[in-house]
Amino acid sequence: MKSLFWFRGDLRLDDNPGLKACFEISEEVHTIYIFSKKQLNLHNEANVKIDFLIKNLISLESDLKNLNVPLTIINSDGFEDDPLLISELASQRKLKKVFCNKQFGEDETQRDIKTFELLEKLDIDSESFHDQVVYAPGTLRTGQDSPYSVFTPFKRKWIDNFDMNFLDIDFKYEKKNLTNIESNLDNLDFEKTHKADMSLWKEGEEEAIKRVKNFLKEKAINYSKDRNDPIIDGTSRISPYLALGIISPKRCILEALKANNFEFTSGHIGITKWIDEIVWREFYRNIMFAFPKVSRGMPFQDYSRLIKWRFNEDELEAWKSGHTGFPIIDAAMRQLLHEGWMHNRLRMVVAMFFTKNMLHDWKLGEAYFMQNLIDADFSSNNGGWQWSSSTGTDAAPYFRIFNPITQSTNFDKEGLFIKKYVPELKELDKSVIHNPPIEHRKYCKYPNPILDLKESRLRAIDAFKQAKS
Repeated sequence: MKSLFWFRGDLRLDDNPGLKACFEISEEVHTIYIFSKKQLNLHNEANVKIDFLIKNLISLESDLKNLNVPLTIINSDGFEDDPLLISELASQRKLKKVFCNKQFGEDETQRDIKTFELLEKLDIDSESFHDQVVYAPGTLRTGQDSPYSVFTPFKRKWIDNFDMNFLDIDFKYEKKNLTNIESNLDNLDFEKTHKADMSLWKEGEEEAIKRVKNFLKEKAINYSKDRNDPIIDGTSRISPYLALGIISPKRCILEALKANNFEFTSGHIGITKWIDEIVWREFYRNIMFAFPKVSRGMPFQDYSRLIKWRFNEDELEAWKSGHTGFPIIDAAMRQLLHEGWMHNRLRMVVAMFFTKNMLHDWKLGEAYFMQNLIDADFSSNNGGWQWSSSTGTDAAPYFRIFNPITQSTNFDKEGLFIKKYVPELKELDKSVIHNPPIEHRKYCKYPNPILDLKESRLRAIDAFKQAKS
């Protein structure tokens, strides 16, 4: 039997349920990846992420070639064209079945429904699997049979229902019958415009698994402490690989449990905290599935639609470029441009500053992160921005507003992170670097703050109060 596997957000062999099923029943396996510059732009996908995607497609093609499996790139104008493109290729190559792993977005779901309907009319079978989550979305429910909207009870239910058989994911791939399909990866339409240092992000699933194992062996012991200090390389930096499916969350959980005697809530506090981060990803995917409005640019908290957001072009540009006059904010935003990545605590600090102190619409910040993050993942990015702006699930109370200077002194005590990314301040002592006096700013040619923290905090609280009332 000749079958097709359709790669999407799952660019790997390891723990790929759709690809495994395809291999199990097929003598000859074909694979495709549909590339649409138009669709990527519509979804605000970052140029740096697309660059990383292409590098990983090249790595994936090499792995598949060792199994006599061709990877074909199909260029598309968008999701509306995909059903016809898939069905034409399947018919042309006389393929009997199409396999894939499910995606969660509303647009992706509708595309898949149309694709499977068209394949059925052509008498071509299709089957899809879950690979981005442990539990099928929507299956974990509260006692009132409603979807969870708060993380802690969701996590409790997640752990209570966990079956170690979920982690039976090892599979040995056997070579398939040789085909004469040639590579066409050079057909990808991509122009690099980002300035991120790609040497930080080596491609390939072998690299992803190595990162996880090295983290668990060398960094996890201090993770619960080091994870909040941006100058310490104390996190796994596995998020870009998860975002493109170069590694699966199940593989991450399995390796973490192996290192923690298969305990979720006891044992090594650093490992259990890291597992929490994987469960957060699953939580936000369930939110996107159960509450489709968040995929449509709507806030989870309905009242927050009434918030009267400000807009100031100069402030927005100062924030984007890292020239707000608040050193920790500027260092974080410059890290984003230099690495295509930002430390997790700083994402919260930056987002709360943007939505509370600047009082700018969270959707603008969410879009900017999507356009610049190598690990941009819609559900996690949306969930994080809505949490920080107090418009989402399990959100921070609207009156809880991080003070960026306090955050800086607490988590970058020596100012080393600031000095790394805001070099004009590198000569300042730690006693003044977090909020330089005016004379120091003049000397360093560093801008004055774009706003007053106390006044802007009161302004935000008043805007949220008015919307609530």
